[in-house]
Parts: sequence; structure tokens; C-alpha cells
Amino acid sequence: ALSKPLDEAFSLWKQLLENPGIPEVRSPEQSVSSLQLLAALYRLQGKPIQALESFLLLRSLCQRLGDALGLANSLCQITWSLLQLQCPSQAQIFLEELELCLGEAEGSE
Repeated sequence: ALSKPLDEAFSLWKQLLENPGIPEVRSPEQSVSSLQLLAALYRLQGKPIQALESFLLLRSLCQRLGDALGLANSLCQITWSLLQLQCPSQAQIFLEELELCLGEAEGSE
């Protein structure tokens, strides 16, 4: 019962981000923060799969917004979540994506 509002919020975010392109939101920065908070709350409730799914939505939003720092953060959180779930081969995929992301950020500075 406690996670019902979180589940509803997740469902709304999922619907909003299922279409390609940048979603029409009032504040992209606030949207990123909202998804980070959603994932953190799931994690605190001991729901690692829902937290992982929320971080995946965050990754998608950050990619669309061109937010390199947010993307790197979401990739770190996804990797950590997968390691917590004892899925090292899947974590490796996101770790490699993180390395590419950081390499591109270094090259642009």
C-alpha cells in the first residue's frame, strides 16, 4: 500500500517516456530530480527491480536532454543496482557505456 503512489508515478513516467524525443515537461531539471527521487525511494523500500527500472527511465531522459552528467550518474546507479542483484554480465554492459560516456565528456572539455 505504501508503494502505490510510487508505482503510479513510475507508470506515468513510463508513459511519458515511451515516445521518442524530449517530453514536454515544465522543467527538465526537475524531471531528472523527480526520477532520481523515485528510484531512491524504491531502493529505500527494498524494491531493487523497481529502482533499476526507474534508473533506466532516468537514463533515457538524460540521453534525450543531452545531460552528460545525469547520464553518467544514471549509468553508475544502474551498474550498482545490477551488481546488487548479482547480475555482473549485465552490469558490465552499462559500465562500458559509462566509460564511453565519460570518454566523450573528457574529449569535449
